[in-house]
Amino acid sequence: MTEKTIKATAEGRNGQIDFDIKVENNHIADINVTKTAETPGIFNQVVGKLKKNIINNQSFDVDAISGASIMTQAMLDSGKKALKANGVNIISKPSDQSHQDITYDVDVAVIGSGMAGLMAASRALSMGKNVLLLEKNGYLGGATILNGSNVVGTGSKLAAALFGEEAKKDSPQLLVQDITRECRGTNYPQLSNILAQNIGKAVDFITEFADLTYQKAETQTIEHSVDRQIEMPTESSYELITKVANAFTKKGGKILLETRVEQLNKNKQGQLSSLVAESKHETVTVNFKSLVMAAGGWGARDYRQHKTNIPYYGPMTSTGDYFDFAKNMNLATRNLDWYKVYPHGLEVEPGIAKLTTYSTKEATDMGAIFVNTSGKRIVNESAPYTHFRDAIAEQKDKIAFVVMDERTWNRFYELLLKYGFTKDEVQSFFDLDGKKSPILVSGDLQTVAQKAGIDYENLKKTLTDYEKYVASGNDPEFGRPSQFMHKYEGDTYFVIEQKLRFCTTLGGYETNQHMQLLDQDFEALDNFYAAGEIVGGANGHDSMPSMMNSWSYASGFVAGTEAADNANYQKLAETASNSTDTVSGASKN
Repeated sequence: MTEKTIKATAEGRNGQIDFDIKVENNHIADINVTKTAETPGIFNQVVGKLKKNIINNQSFDVDAISGASIMTQAMLDSGKKALKANGVNIISKPSDQSHQDITYDVDVAVIGSGMAGLMAASRALSMGKNVLLLEKNGYLGGATILNGSNVVGTGSKLAAALFGEEAKKDSPQLLVQDITRECRGTNYPQLSNILAQNIGKAVDFITEFADLTYQKAETQTIEHSVDRQIEMPTESSYELITKVANAFTKKGGKILLETRVEQLNKNKQGQLSSLVAESKHETVTVNFKSLVMAAGGWGARDYRQHKTNIPYYGPMTSTGDYFDFAKNMNLATRNLDWYKVYPHGLEVEPGIAKLTTYSTKEATDMGAIFVNTSGKRIVNESAPYTHFRDAIAEQKDKIAFVVMDERTWNRFYELLLKYGFTKDEVQSFFDLDGKKSPILVSGDLQTVAQKAGIDYENLKKTLTDYEKYVASGNDPEFGRPSQFMHKYEGDTYFVIEQKLRFCTTLGGYETNQHMQLLDQDFEALDNFYAAGEIVGGANGHDSMPSMMNSWSYASGFVAGTEAADNANYQKLAETASNSTDTVSGASKN
């Protein structure tokens, strides 16, 4: 037997992907990725599927994975080139690519596999319904896959166990007060109350349903008036999505990946009753009694249409397809130009950002300061995120910098690696040497100032003044609490660029208290529900940390419950109709 390992390199979405192709007797036996900078939650899902398709077909001439087409197509192209360069000629296996028409009859259909969709689907399944979930991408998770697993536990048995006496200080009413304060009263009270009254139920339900483990969140952010944030021990949304999806399918639910909804249909009575979706080799018709639309936001759509110049850090698949396929439903919308803007963005490529929220928060707790290009402080660094965001927006160049010592940088770096960055990726930023974004530089103070384009004399004075504030325990410029003011150690400084960024859209469709969608006359639409980012207003124009995840939990829980109840009602109505003479109205018995 002849064995050969061929090395291939592809340029993925976030950087270089190295992989080995193991060939045995002119047969592709295995593919092993040795290096990648891709988002783990997405890459870990699609690379296995891609590998299986390649091996099964004995060819790199297979379809790229929807939603991850850049990196998967790059791997296919480079794999093909590597085989050719090494003189390997693989005989591919013929595959059946004929198009098929498939029909499913279910109680509840759900569009979207982020946590809102998975929560709704899991809840309906737990109530004994036949549930089908459709996802246009070749992986699960939607925008959730890019987030941490943080949610609030308000009102849950879990929070009572984790926080003890502290949990008694919290309540749905207090949570609504915090939401209202943070968004400056721009929230819609009905939706905020749905969130606050149901998040505890949703947390307890999904914890039991998927056998999840939660702990107190490592970071309890200042925007919340009490400690209430929880997370999984790995802080991983990938673990969250994977465990919930596995529980859903093991208990009888069905998931269709790479299946894009194209059309919604009504019956003769004008009620929503079915949908048509397209897969690569299938046209799928789904007849249902209830439909839950949980297809996420439309940030990528607005980014591509240049409706905002704020760097975008969300999935490029957040394209708001429902604005097209649900157009015939005449749905009411609100605040479609509202975005959740965060201050902690590294612009990793033009117009595209990645978040440093956890790292930046830790750095400020350790005493780091924020300065502008002029080398002057711009904000109380320990204030809520919104203060920093607004301070960046006030700068002419819309840029700020975190200035830290090596002690703080080590912790900052540790959290970068924990939350979505790789060692090679971070090193590549330093290799830019401050010549373009993202700016990450280190060295003595004059060196970092020069490389980052910061006024050195002003920066030196700023740090000298700050050292005096630390010694006195008083910040006369911004009133920063003394417990977060710490003396800089050593002569090595790290300067990290911070820009505004957005992912989440905060507007969306209108619903009633049952998460039932409304038409433009504000009439509830039969059989039609929604959950998650697609429904705007619960958090107003400015959500607190953990609250968009919390909205996906709570709204998904309510939508799934209502959809299941509606399916029961529809079954009863059908039974009554079938047992009644349609001409005389008399019973057949």
